[in-house]
Amino acid sequence: MNMISGTRAKVLLTAMIAVAAGSVFGYWGAEKYEQRELREDIMWLVRDASLRLRTALTHDSIAAISDNDEALLRSFYEHAVAVDGHLDKLRNMDVSHAGNLAIAAHDYLTATREILLRRASSQRYRLKLSDDLQSLRSHMRADNRTGVWITQAVRAKERVEEVYRDFRSASNALGALLESFPALQAKIAPHVDAVTLIDDSVVSEARMRIAAVARDTTRELDRYANLDTYR
Repeated sequence: MNMISGTRAKVLLTAMIAVAAGSVFGYWGAEKYEQRELREDIMWLVRDASLRLRTALTHDSIAAISDNDEALLRSFYEHAVAVDGHLDKLRNMDVSHAGNLAIAAHDYLTATREILLRRASSQRYRLKLSDDLQSLRSHMRADNRTGVWITQAVRAKERVEEVYRDFRSASNALGALLESFPALQAKIAPHVDAVTLIDDSVVSEARMRIAAVARDTTRELDRYANLDTYR
């Protein structure tokens, strides 16, 4: 009787241990799964942001005005808004188990959003500057040297110079962000696939094109810089 009871007790104890172990391993497995899912969600945000940025940096319109630039301008802002949404998603996640990935992803998404915004701003001011310059050119060709003409020329030039300052500011900010971008990418690199990253040469070429556009724009303005001869 006692032997049977002792055996049953051992069996019961073994069963209880097995259930407890199963619960522990089950919980551990579920936790690992959730952590893996969290990392995948964060990496998807980074991959999508990287794709949007690569698209914005490699577009030919950096170097030339085209008929499609208004639509392109909208797409730049749409990319920036989408990445801003990614940042909101990241902030709303419980990233306590994501470690350095969460920190690197936050910095990467923030920088990407700012680059896209400056890319859009630079494009917007550039389009406005192109229109204002065309108006100034037309006015200069219609020179009749009257007082009204001179006043209108000065006002047109002032409008051009104001937009040009905004363009230069946005372009300089964009250039500075792109200059620091490779170092920022190095922080996220250990956590993502290499295909996610934007090659440094792409970033460098974009910087050079942006700088070239700024130089060309400055030379174009210099042609209309001196209106004193008409005063």
